[in-house]
Amino acid sequence: MSKRIKNNLIFLLSVIMIVFVFVISGCKPSVEYVNKFDVNSAYMVNSVNHRGYYTAPENTLAAYRESARNGFTMVECDVAFTKDGHAVLLHDDSVERTSNGTGNIEELTFEQVRALDFGSWKDKKYVGEKIPSFEEFISLCRNLSLHPYIEVKWKITSEQTSALVETVIKYGMIDKVTWISSSKKCLRTVLEADSGARIGLIVGCVSEENIENLISIGAGKNKAFLDCDQGFVDSRAIDLCIKSRIPLEVWTVDDEQKILELDPYISGVTSNRLVAGEVLYNYALEHAQK
Repeated sequence: MSKRIKNNLIFLLSVIMIVFVFVISGCKPSVEYVNKFDVNSAYMVNSVNHRGYYTAPENTLAAYRESARNGFTMVECDVAFTKDGHAVLLHDDSVERTSNGTGNIEELTFEQVRALDFGSWKDKKYVGEKIPSFEEFISLCRNLSLHPYIEVKWKITSEQTSALVETVIKYGMIDKVTWISSSKKCLRTVLEADSGARIGLIVGCVSEENIENLISIGAGKNKAFLDCDQGFVDSRAIDLCIKSRIPLEVWTVDDEQKILELDPYISGVTSNRLVAGEVLYNYALEHAQK
């Protein structure tokens, strides 16, 4: 029996025992309804919604409202800056894929991009959906008790990164956000403004070099983890993280079976549509009742 399968079996048996205690004590949980807060605390899995819920246009306020409606408490966003220095939510350099306009975001003013339709490409019910400002996004997350995973692109300057941190501080969210980036420079800038920030270094794979890069940023002095492509995580990657005591989260997993097969060491899962904690909870509950 492989070490990974053995760990998964131990994890599953532990969960089944917990559920069994609930059942014999008369507190039998329901398969139909899962309390998202219990799921997150019981499984220690950060369940992150990628760019908002997949049925709505990505990186829009509508998408993040749908995230909350569908059980997510953590949401990922992409930040870009307009020509006149406004922080907005956008994944691509260009607005063409997700709006009815053309041009690169850094060449357009905030007024110009706000006049565009960022919803109709997804569904006619979202016609007229606007590109959100970063400030609007943080305000929404505060109001809906959502924990943002803020992706800071490598091309964003130190001054712009500092401005993002100031917005988070303004809304009283400084200890309620996670910063992720493939850029060590961007993460260092975040830590200069908030030494206790929770940060994730985005990597294609887990390697000794990437672990050293994370440690060099400040792991150990703050909350830091590797954020890796799920397709490149194997037993060696898990062993490296365990040895270095580095938490590991993965992206982007949209298949329930793949979530169930993840190593128990993985502490976070980003998905377009699946709440990882809920998938694990319901699987354990279903098998405990048989």
